[in-house]
Amino acid sequence: MEVQTENCPACGTILKGQFCHECGEKKLSSRDKSLSHFFEELIASIFVADGKFFKTIKLLVTQPGELTQSFIKGVRKKYLSPVQLFFFANLVYFIFPFISTFNTSLSIQMTGLPYSSLIRPIVEQRVEKMDISMEEFRLSFEKKSESNAKLLLIVLVIMQGAVLRLLYWKRKELYFLDFLAESAYFYSFYILIFLVLVPGLFLFLQNYFSSGFGWFFNEFSLSIIFFIAIWVYGFFQMKRAFQITNQESVWKSLVLSMWVIPSFIIYRFILFWVSYWMV
Repeated sequence: MEVQTENCPACGTILKGQFCHECGEKKLSSRDKSLSHFFEELIASIFVADGKFFKTIKLLVTQPGELTQSFIKGVRKKYLSPVQLFFFANLVYFIFPFISTFNTSLSIQMTGLPYSSLIRPIVEQRVEKMDISMEEFRLSFEKKSESNAKLLLIVLVIMQGAVLRLLYWKRKELYFLDFLAESAYFYSFYILIFLVLVPGLFLFLQNYFSSGFGWFFNEFSLSIIFFIAIWVYGFFQMKRAFQITNQESVWKSLVLSMWVIPSFIIYRFILFWVSYWMV
């Protein structure tokens, strides 16, 4: 008597059980196509995703460096990946842009940055050549800049990853990908806390209390506070992530904190040229 065989609908391999041993595709039953099973999977996926998300955020805030250490060890399923968390943080930031750190206006590009004197005549010549007003150029430029800013944020992660690789050049057991993970987690924390939560809380308090907090929260004081906070966070993050001494973590986190400002300037410079040539 001829034995009936079934093939995997995905790869065509002969099935020897409920799941394909080649690609993992499941053999469907009538229950798999029922409406009740659909809602079971939907509810399960929501709670699993939420559990992983909140677990990741909790570690990011309360145990700096633990996510990186887990990534280095190969623990990947329990938490959101560095890329997932980084782009989630970016999404939140661009929904609630309390501080314009990444998406830079044409006015700031031309007048408020170290390279402004270099690009100002270039923009003016371009406007003259296109035979349009500066306002028309500005509107077009800033529209391009707004969309490009989201895509180019990965440049910050790569630059910081390169700096970390230099700081730990003797650690041959670590890969560049490990430093990119550390950088992605660092910027996820920076964006969510310092660019969204803190400014949002400040605006709430300022609107709630008529006296306001402008006398304390000015640009200079905020810069000092952010620098110290980044240094402290970086200290604990690198100490736990790379298993180093307090002394080593102090000076390496200081270098990393000092690198944030020039890295933002380089990022804005790249953002300018990408947006400029798209106008």
